Amino acid sequence: MTDRKVFWAAIATILVLGWQIARVQAIYSGDASGLFRTGAHMPVPPNLIPITHLDSSPGGYDGQFYRFLAHDPLLRNGTARYFDSPLLRTRRILVPLLAWLIAAGQPQLIDRAYVLVILGFIFVGVYWLCGLMLLEGRHAANGLLFLAIPATVVSIDRMTIDVALGALTAGLLWQVARGRERWLWPTLAAGVLVRETGLLLVAACALAALYRREFKKALLWLSAAIPVLCWYGYWQVVLRRAAVDTARVIPRWVLPSFRLGILIRALNPSRYPLPHQSEVIAQGLDSLALVGMMAIAVMAVWLLRYTPDLTWKLALGLHVAFLLDMSGPKFWNSPYGYARPFAPLFVLVLAASARRGKWALASAAGFTLLIDLRLSTEIYSQVLGVIHWALGRPA
Repeated sequence: MTDRKVFWAAIATILVLGWQIARVQAIYSGDASGLFRTGAHMPVPPNLIPITHLDSSPGGYDGQFYRFLAHDPLLRNGTARYFDSPLLRTRRILVPLLAWLIAAGQPQLIDRAYVLVILGFIFVGVYWLCGLMLLEGRHAANGLLFLAIPATVVSIDRMTIDVALGALTAGLLWQVARGRERWLWPTLAAGVLVRETGLLLVAACALAALYRREFKKALLWLSAAIPVLCWYGYWQVVLRRAAVDTARVIPRWVLPSFRLGILIRALNPSRYPLPHQSEVIAQGLDSLALVGMMAIAVMAVWLLRYTPDLTWKLALGLHVAFLLDMSGPKFWNSPYGYARPFAPLFVLVLAASARRGKWALASAAGFTLLIDLRLSTEIYSQVLGVIHWALGRPA
């Protein structure tokens, strides 16, 4: 069993590594900082200007801020002023901190170390999902579905941190399924340090323990939030002025407005400055992606009935409730944005559907691929660029 898990996890990691190397060479002229999509019109910390590849897009993407944080994880060099939202970015410390530690703080090594951290989480994510598939009598290769999770796709493409929480969710389920809790506390603590939505996993474990009247365990699982609270306290001191701005601690789109935003956006997709036919295709793919998200949510509710473990049930239920809370239509504008916070939900649905049989697993995979289909339109030009580079032709 172990050999098969390692084999498929290694295959996945090698494939992603090969793709990243090809992208760096073909698209970014050998500069790994290009993977982080630093916007051409975005301010960059002075010490990073000489080693930063600027993206053609004016605003870049979120990965750029986590890269900045990886170069200054303790926020001692004023880097936070270059974040779009200091309170939001700095609390998601685990991936940037690991990159800094692996590189021993050496600026010239941090970008590559960050890529290695992402690859590491891909390895363990596939490894644990392979294990879950084997426990349910499925082929270990089904663990490669971890690569299809939208958060994984986006993390590979734009160096966002969400793949880490997806991998840790698979690790948590693996431990729960095998009744091994030795590493459960570190897994929960790491999940919350990746991003604040990891608290949903902490809540699921604590509530399950409370239901079983295991009060000491409930307190133990709740204490997994202590490391992140200590980190929050640290940056509250470091970012005194920013910390006062509580309106930016919780984004507006998190607050429920009692509207079916996902359905509204599916029926009225975003407009694009494209020729009519191209815009219709883009809007159709947007709607299909949103249908995929709704189908995943419905499937999660259906799976509640067939999931015997209470921790799994609570984790599924809490993440569906989280999805329903995202009621503003603007949240659902792009799958690059809305699919990332739900990495744990996709892992939960894929793992739980394996228990229901091949058709359930195939359905979960199909709904996931509907979202990936839309994501592929953003990656298409990169694929062409890599092919031209491989063939020795000008891009």
